[in-house]
Amino acid sequence: MRGTVHSFIKKHNLVKRNQTIVVAVSGGPDSLALLHFFIRLKEDYQLRIIAASVDHGLRGEDSLEDVRYVKEAAHKWGAEFYGTSVDVPAYKKEAGIGTQEAARDLRYQFLAKVMDETGADQLALGHHGDDQAETMLMQLTRSALPEAVHGMPVKRPFANGWIIRPFLCLSKAEIQQYCEQNGLKPRIDASNEDTEYTRNAFRKHVLPFLKEINPKLHEHMQHMSERVTEDRTFMKSEAEKVLKNVDMTGGKGGHVHFSKTTFQKFPLALQRTAFHLILNYLYGNQIEEISFIHEEMFFHLLQEQKPNASLDFPRELRVIRAYDAITFTFSQSKEETAFHASLYIGKQVTLPDGSMISLEAADSSEESGKYVYTCDSNHVTLPLIVRTRRPGDRIKLRGMNGSKKVKDIFIDQKIPAQERDTWPLVTDLDGQVLWLVGLRKGEGCTRNPSGTWLRLQYKNN
Repeated sequence: MRGTVHSFIKKHNLVKRNQTIVVAVSGGPDSLALLHFFIRLKEDYQLRIIAASVDHGLRGEDSLEDVRYVKEAAHKWGAEFYGTSVDVPAYKKEAGIGTQEAARDLRYQFLAKVMDETGADQLALGHHGDDQAETMLMQLTRSALPEAVHGMPVKRPFANGWIIRPFLCLSKAEIQQYCEQNGLKPRIDASNEDTEYTRNAFRKHVLPFLKEINPKLHEHMQHMSERVTEDRTFMKSEAEKVLKNVDMTGGKGGHVHFSKTTFQKFPLALQRTAFHLILNYLYGNQIEEISFIHEEMFFHLLQEQKPNASLDFPRELRVIRAYDAITFTFSQSKEETAFHASLYIGKQVTLPDGSMISLEAADSSEESGKYVYTCDSNHVTLPLIVRTRRPGDRIKLRGMNGSKKVKDIFIDQKIPAQERDTWPLVTDLDGQVLWLVGLRKGEGCTRNPSGTWLRLQYKNN
């Protein structure tokens, strides 16, 4: 066993001379064997070894005794020790998450703190090859997405150093044999036998059947995990080329915008990878609620013939197609996007996006460009109103008999659907639509003027 782990450590460059290693130890067979292994490795590599243990407070005196046991073993073997107790039920209630997730969060918070205080280089965890097989089988069962099946990494960044898993090359049986050969007497957590937990059910019912067919299943799954990681790293680097054409702002909870035509020029495999990178960017890390169905919905949206369409994703993320534009954004209610403000002569109104509309008296009806509008003061009722559209809005356009729906103007001008509810228009106090800002100008009673000219000007800073 030692030779297998030594080769694995060298292959993945997990340990270097003169490093400080924190070993997470529960007192069970895997973590106790890991601590013992590193104690024997200590002299060869001139390592500083620190055992860290957490009482999650879920098994009363038993879990407290586990921590005491680890402390005694650490001191007996010449390792430093850090231990703590955490309040999982309180944190679970505060964070609104499950028991296992809460326990994991608090455990990793403590381990990160130990690494920071001790200046440790690595955090060693006792996950073994059978754990890896269970993890990958569970991932495959939960999701049809290839991206979801990757296993636990051999090494990944954590706190001020790295998490390493030197035992991923071993089976559970090999670790048990190591414990017996070295006289280790690990603590046994009875909750590991409870098959109501999904992982325990896989461990007791699924894995034994598969290992009867292939006793080296854990080795094959580990090789698969490493291969998948390598392939995915390459695909991710290639997908970064797709993201160079994507406008991404705001990070978690932010906003993503890109051209459908440009996006679709890339191979489909890179489009898929870029799609998941976008979700990781917006969600912070891709969440479990995202499934193969969401991916299918997205690519169907890209092929949709309608010029405007949208999708609702988990946690109020919306994917919107408006002609060639694709937007990922966290949705706002109509109440949040609606705008209404009075505008008096000599004053200005600031819109939610920071742009401004001003109103002033003028000597003539001269207009320069689409962002200036003039009308006759005697034929409008002041104050003017700057607002967003409402159902049924119509505007009487200059030089046109009758009126036209504001909705139809948006369609004619190919204004993206998600922009229509925030687009400013100006009416008088009686509700007469004078100006759909930047798009079309209303009659404004400029025929036979009899009063002072009023000039509206739109500025976007």
